[in-house]
Amino acid sequence: MHKAPILDGMPDFHDTLEFLRLRDRRSRADVASSARISTSHLDKIMANRTIPGPNSFAKLTQAFDLEPVQRQHLYELWQPSRGLPHPEQLRQRLASQGVQAHLDDLATRDVLAVYVDPLRTVLAGNQIFHRTVPGLAAADNNLSLWMFSPAARASIANWDSEIRHTVAILRGTLGRYRDHPRAQSLFRKLRATLEFPRFWDSTPMQVAYGCRRPAPIHLRAPWTNQPLSLSLEISEYGESPDVLIAYGLFDTHAIAC
Repeated sequence: MHKAPILDGMPDFHDTLEFLRLRDRRSRADVASSARISTSHLDKIMANRTIPGPNSFAKLTQAFDLEPVQRQHLYELWQPSRGLPHPEQLRQRLASQGVQAHLDDLATRDVLAVYVDPLRTVLAGNQIFHRTVPGLAAADNNLSLWMFSPAARASIANWDSEIRHTVAILRGTLGRYRDHPRAQSLFRKLRATLEFPRFWDSTPMQVAYGCRRPAPIHLRAPWTNQPLSLSLEISEYGESPDVLIAYGLFDTHAIAC
C-alpha cells in the first residue's frame, strides 16, 4: 500500500519539493525530465540542499500542478528568510505615534481594534479586543497560539473552520520567516499543543496570504447570551509590512452591554 507523504515540519523549500514529488508518485528522473533539467542536477539540489538558480527554479515550479497561492509559497521558500523586528520595538513605535488614543476612541464606537506583527503577536489592542480574547496572556499574547487554546475553542462557535484558515495563514507566514528564532519558537510551541499537529499535518499544501477574511467569526461571548458574529478587516499599518491592524464589527450591540 502506498504511504501518503507528510509535510509536518517548519516550511522548507526542499521538503516541499520532495513532498510534491511523492504526492504525485513520481520519480526524481520524471520530475527532472518535466523540468527539463538533468536528474543529476536535481539530485544535487536535493542531496546537498542547495537552492537552485532562477532558471532551474522556474522549471521545477512548472513541473508540478500548483495553484497560484502554492506557487507563491514555493517562491517564498526559495527566497531568503525575512527578518522580524522585536515586538517591543514595534510597541514603542506605535506608542510614540499615539495609537492607544485611536484604539480607545474606536472602543467608544463599539469597534474592536488590535495591532499585531506578522506572527500575530499582539502589540496593542482596545478594551473590546481584550474582552473578546480571554486568556491571551497565557498564550504569550500571540493570536495564532491562542487559537489552539481551550479558551479559543470555548469562545469560537465555528472553531474548526477558523482554525483551518489560521493554519493556512500560518503556513505562508512561517515560510516567509522560517529562519527567524521567533518564528521557530512559535512553531515549536504550536506543535506542543493538542490540536495543531492534526490540522498542520493533514493540510500540507493549504496556504493563504493577504488580509481578506473568508467569513465572519461566530463567537460565544461571556457578557451576553446572544451569539455574536464578528466581521474583521485586516490591513497593513501605513506602509509598514511589520504591523497589521484589524478592525472588528459585531452584528449586534451586545458588545456594549
